Amino acid sequence: MTEITGSQALAYGALDAGVQFVTGYPGSPSTATVDALLRLAGDGTRIEWASNEKSAFDAAFGASLAGIRSLLCLKSVGLNVALDSLMVSNLAPGDGAFVILVGDDPGGWGSQNEEDSRLLAVAAEVPLLEPVSASEARGVMRQAFELSERFTVPVVVRITRALAEATLAHAGVAPAAAPSQPLAHFQRRPERFNVLPAYVVDFHRRLQTVLSEVERTFEQWPSNRAEGQGQVGIVAAGFARQKLAGVLAQTPEPPPLQILALSSLHPLPGATLQRFLSGLDAALVLEETAPYLEIQVQALAQRAGLGLAVYGRTSGHVPGTGEVSGPEIVQALAALLPDWPWPGLEGSPKAMPSRQPLCDGCPYIPTFESLLAVMERHGGRQAFIVTGETGCMVRAQLPPLEMMDLKYGMGSSIGLAAGLVRAGVQQRVIALSGDSAFLHSGLSELIDSTQAGVGMLVVILANETTALSGGQPHPATARDARGRPRPPIDLVSLVRAAGVDHVRLLGAEHPPALETAFEDGLACGQLAVVIVQQPCARWAGDAG
Repeated sequence: MTEITGSQALAYGALDAGVQFVTGYPGSPSTATVDALLRLAGDGTRIEWASNEKSAFDAAFGASLAGIRSLLCLKSVGLNVALDSLMVSNLAPGDGAFVILVGDDPGGWGSQNEEDSRLLAVAAEVPLLEPVSASEARGVMRQAFELSERFTVPVVVRITRALAEATLAHAGVAPAAAPSQPLAHFQRRPERFNVLPAYVVDFHRRLQTVLSEVERTFEQWPSNRAEGQGQVGIVAAGFARQKLAGVLAQTPEPPPLQILALSSLHPLPGATLQRFLSGLDAALVLEETAPYLEIQVQALAQRAGLGLAVYGRTSGHVPGTGEVSGPEIVQALAALLPDWPWPGLEGSPKAMPSRQPLCDGCPYIPTFESLLAVMERHGGRQAFIVTGETGCMVRAQLPPLEMMDLKYGMGSSIGLAAGLVRAGVQQRVIALSGDSAFLHSGLSELIDSTQAGVGMLVVILANETTALSGGQPHPATARDARGRPRPPIDLVSLVRAAGVDHVRLLGAEHPPALETAFEDGLACGQLAVVIVQQPCARWAGDAG
């Protein structure tokens, strides 16, 4: 008997369902599922990393239009990038199952925010599932494909970091015999697959009819389970149920609680919820991260004329920010049942996300040291504004480098820098961009900057991989997701095609040459790009 993670269980479930095409963009906590699929899947499953989430979404959805069972893997902020496609794919889906695995990051352990993707799934009016434990992740993923194909609708499976990293006993069971994999077929139906103004209302009406049918199915959903006795109820959404189980396992005997675990979160099984709430004096809602379910339960109780109080994040019983921890669950339970001997009521400080330095031998180190040396010769650090973005450069924010003055989202450093220049700031502006982020969405910002005649220095840090998330390839990597060789994108040609005349390409092994390139870029009087290309010391030569 071995152990596997929740991420690996999700991969087994996708293979059980006969997934044929998998794509996405790297980002914790969904990346580990793709990595597991790369190890487990045979050649019959095509697995690729895309340059950004919208490109990945459109490819996976396009495959589903040809009847192919497709899986899209991305993280919460990545779903933002693909949102435009999601908001139209729901209206005119294909015959093939299309499942979207989105990883949320309560607490912001590895993200620029802690947004709740459930709200986007609700806004898109698509079914939403969330496993209540790592042991049920495999089944939920399989059910998601079945649901998508049965109702011809995209289905979102939402996970959190805690579920992805949770472990469970595993007997080494291979994926179940997958259903017969259909051959690709596309039936030309312009009235169905052209989302035009003339069809939108009819498409929307059809989607709402589908959701009503899905809701009836969710009333019998196997992962929605009620247990226990008492006048106080707990509605636990997704993996919050597993966290609650960890707390209750430390009590000397089962407390007088009724507990409803919910795995189907949109559309909500209203009749199931109403039956559970009837007769209770109070209910506590445990969920990550927004009070989505709490608000829905409050509204349902009011419509049904139930007099119980509903508590959660909005009531202050659970903190309004951050990942929910065991001690916080204990405190919420103690407020409802103060006389019960709850464990660890004193609580404990939350762990903080680790701050790791750049790896030994990282090409970023001599690059940043050379850039700092050049800035020192031109008025010092205060004479410059340096924009950065997601990637290994966030590790350069630790002393002694402390490189970035501002950092927001993926691929935004060049656009932010151009905005500062347009605003007329007195400092000189330098934009730092990783090669993966540049190909993700930075290229369009470079094009806009050249068209606007913005004068600044852009440094593209080309370590030939998506290093921070585990060394996944991108279009400028000379291998694909399975480690097979392929020709990489020529960054110099791409930058020149974007309209940049002053382009320099060099490695990081000669700091004097780096300093000369940065000096020339700052002195050229126009938008200049310096590409520092050297393989990542950690992931160089990795086979994926």
